Amino acid sequence: MSQFSTNEAVSLEKQVETVINPATKFELIDEVYELQRCAEWIKDNNFEKVCLQFPDHLLQDSSEVALRLGKQVGQTVYILADTAYESCCIDYVAAAHINTDAIVHFGPVCFSKTSANIPYLNIYEKEELDLGALEQCLMQLSEKAVILLDTSFIHLTDKVVAKFPNHTIKTIDSNNLNLNNDSVVFIGGRNYHRKLPNLKFSHKPKTLYYFNDKAPSLINYIQDEKVLRRRYFVIEKIKDSNTVGIVIGTLGVSNYLKAIERLKKLLTLHSKKYYLISVGKPTVAKLANFPEIDIYVVVTCALNEIYDSRDYYKPIVTIYDVEMALNPGPDGLEFTYDYNDVISRPLTDVVSDPNDVSLVTGRIRGTSNIQGAELVVKEAGTVALNTNHGAGFLANRTWKGLERDVGGDEVKMASEGRRGIAQGYSDETIG
Repeated sequence: MSQFSTNEAVSLEKQVETVINPATKFELIDEVYELQRCAEWIKDNNFEKVCLQFPDHLLQDSSEVALRLGKQVGQTVYILADTAYESCCIDYVAAAHINTDAIVHFGPVCFSKTSANIPYLNIYEKEELDLGALEQCLMQLSEKAVILLDTSFIHLTDKVVAKFPNHTIKTIDSNNLNLNNDSVVFIGGRNYHRKLPNLKFSHKPKTLYYFNDKAPSLINYIQDEKVLRRRYFVIEKIKDSNTVGIVIGTLGVSNYLKAIERLKKLLTLHSKKYYLISVGKPTVAKLANFPEIDIYVVVTCALNEIYDSRDYYKPIVTIYDVEMALNPGPDGLEFTYDYNDVISRPLTDVVSDPNDVSLVTGRIRGTSNIQGAELVVKEAGTVALNTNHGAGFLANRTWKGLERDVGGDEVKMASEGRRGIAQGYSDETIG
């Protein structure tokens, strides 16, 4: 198990950078968090139990926001103390603990279709934008562009429209957003590095620029070839795998149960053993507890950064990767992080190819006929463990946990133990 531990000096000498967002000034809280709009929404709909959901970087404003909003609506509002999965998704799980009527969500949002019917209101962050610097950068373009505003700049829409009448202005929260074959300048806020590939892959603009406000410039975003190259690698790893972990990474995005059932069916068709893993928000330490898993497929929202992490001991893949590996189909499939774009495709028949060679290991892949069984017949009258799956993996491990020694110890009746606390038991002498 040494592969799951590191030298203690790594932790002792590690330099941790902390980024603390300054709390919002008291005189600006009503404006930044749109408390009047929130209060009107609550009163107009007669909501009695309302939860406020904040991302980690806005939690220091949460108590003041809750107090002020509670006074305006004349009732207690609740703060969601912990987000079960990603803070960009509406957390219905935590809100269900008090049977809430509605949720007010503050901060970045992924716009994933929700799986529950609890009403919610999105209040976006508000950042400043240097319109003069943006104007200078736009002069470099030879054609009119679509200026796409991220959520943290939507409050400046009227100013941007007035400043750039010759350009089309769109916001990222628009219904039926269409950027196909357009030259797009994206004014991105937090998590822009995850939104850029989603925009590129999903909306297929002709050219996609990102406005860097820290050092004012337009950056031409080119499709990241590393992302696509990694797709080819993990597709081969999925084909090579015998045991797959399906990690539940969301309960708030619609069709997550449908996606899980589709994965089960697809893996079963290809004679792969799967385990359904629910450990809350996935971390390296949590998933390292399952060394028998060859690869993990995470069912989560499109903005989750787990797909970009290289810290995990086994590859983390998307549902798109599983579809391309096990259900490619004749129609092809464009890369996407959103599993709702791929789970409705028809399942193709499994065709066994005796000449299928792994591009990772160089070995010929064999098609197993075990169909996930833990026990298989070895020969007449004997049974052997299937070592490709969990039970067989455990049988081959050198350490299997504490030995129970069943039958080795004499059975005794229960007897009274020691009384007291660790500081001093009743049968101990102090001297």
